[in-house]
Amino acid sequence: MKNNMQHWHGSLLLITLLILAACSDNSSQSTASPTEPVQPIEKTTAAEPQAVAVSSEPSADGIDSPLVFSLTDLDGNTVKAEDYRGQWLVINYWATWCAPCRDEMPELVKFQTENADQVQVVGIAYEDAEVQKLKNFAQDFNINYPLLTIDVYNPPGFAEEGGLGLPTTIVYNPEGMRHKKHMGPIDAEGLLEMVQ
Repeated sequence: MKNNMQHWHGSLLLITLLILAACSDNSSQSTASPTEPVQPIEKTTAAEPQAVAVSSEPSADGIDSPLVFSLTDLDGNTVKAEDYRGQWLVINYWATWCAPCRDEMPELVKFQTENADQVQVVGIAYEDAEVQKLKNFAQDFNINYPLLTIDVYNPPGFAEEGGLGLPTTIVYNPEGMRHKKHMGPIDAEGLLEMVQ
């Protein structure tokens, strides 16, 4: 029994020492997480100027300057924002799995049909899907406007906010400047109000 008691006290002492070692403040150890690479600390002095990258070019997102993009449609053709200058451009961000997107598709088709002389609707598929799946969707819904694809894992700057909630519709005026934004499904009447 005395032997078991000594073994138990020895184990308790060992566990206590391990806990204390793990909890001790050892400032020489890194506090970075195991998944983050440790970056060396760069020492600077007040006399050293810090370079800051500042672009003198305005972004081409339709807010600071006219919208500029070059994307691919479902047939592999290049479509550019500049192709629609002089018309209102309605960009609708959608996905095949999005029920509200599916519900508003007939309204977008109706709106494009009724306003084709002054407005161009463009759909941007905000999903990682095969082109054939998107073509089948377009055929099922009788889409009468261009459907474009983007890399949803690295979307162009102007399209980033389109993926924040689907569907999202952003309207650009005939000069290519952003006019209005609507999140959620919209009908033809609401679209007409957006281009006024």
